[in-house]
Amino acid sequence: MSELPVLDHSSLPDDVLFSVRNLKKYFPIQAGWLKKHVGDVKAIDDVSLDIRKGETLGLVGESGSGKSTVARLMLRAYELTDGQILFRRANNEIVDLSKLSDREMRPLRAEMQMIFQDPYSSLNPRMTLLELVGEPMVIHGVGSPGEIKDRVAELLKVVGLRPEFINRYPHAFSGGQRQRIGIARALALNPSFIAADEAVSALDVSVAAQNINLLQDLQEQFGLTYLFITHDLGMVEHISDRVGVMYLGRLMEVAPTRSLFSRPLHPYTEALMAAVPQPDPRGNRTRKRVPLKGEIANAANPPSGCNFHPRCPYAQPKCSAEVPALRDVEGGRQVRCHFAEELSLVGAVA
Repeated sequence: MSELPVLDHSSLPDDVLFSVRNLKKYFPIQAGWLKKHVGDVKAIDDVSLDIRKGETLGLVGESGSGKSTVARLMLRAYELTDGQILFRRANNEIVDLSKLSDREMRPLRAEMQMIFQDPYSSLNPRMTLLELVGEPMVIHGVGSPGEIKDRVAELLKVVGLRPEFINRYPHAFSGGQRQRIGIARALALNPSFIAADEAVSALDVSVAAQNINLLQDLQEQFGLTYLFITHDLGMVEHISDRVGVMYLGRLMEVAPTRSLFSRPLHPYTEALMAAVPQPDPRGNRTRKRVPLKGEIANAANPPSGCNFHPRCPYAQPKCSAEVPALRDVEGGRQVRCHFAEELSLVGAVA
């Protein structure tokens, strides 16, 4: 195999592990028996973001906003339509993943892993825990059978499962335990980056909280960097250092978690905050709620200008005419709104 093309270190800030630049993913629409190309579903349309080493970046938005597609593009599970994906390897080399073939990607996959949403369908019911958790090591040729068994037993203990379970099958475990098996599998090759795609959404609240605490402990123990995708804003507030808000394939806002929840800059973020249940409804009687009307638009035929303007209570003529750029504002924040500085929006923190 040819040597990977390595970029100059100036292409990526020292504290950044992943950098996605102008990322696009269009799925073609074909019609007729000749499969004629008649359009595209713009699942991701010009997304740029950085993920810093050791942080948790939360990614939120409605279903269909493109959150999971971003993660799959970053890990090259999907082929991108356009854009650049820079990744800092464990040896500090910087590689443009968007330029690599499947063969060239293979050794890099050990450094980036994914935890899937469904702990039932993501585990092969015909494989034991030894086979499931050890499979990444077998694929990458890491260790002898005895070493793999010892490593799997160690990983089970790390995620809170008993090593004696090593020869059991997934059906013997609860949903929360199965998700821990998925976490152990993601840790098998000592990755530096893990994308958690709705990793606790299928679990009961108490079990989800336990697994979130486990993820935080593992992050501290192994120096992991997370991309945490979820619908649960309360969970995002608890686990994330920064939060990105997506709508119809575009990033609408990126900000430190506390800043985002106390004072959002984009109307869509405010609408999401308004949907967060209040533990004590009497605690903040003056808080206004901006109802989010309508449904997310069709990605095959997105609105002109700002994607959100048909549902935005603050929309002005400029919003439908011009596409707002994702621009830097105060305190290391980014927002895609023409009138962000003029609006006074309400967050979820009193």
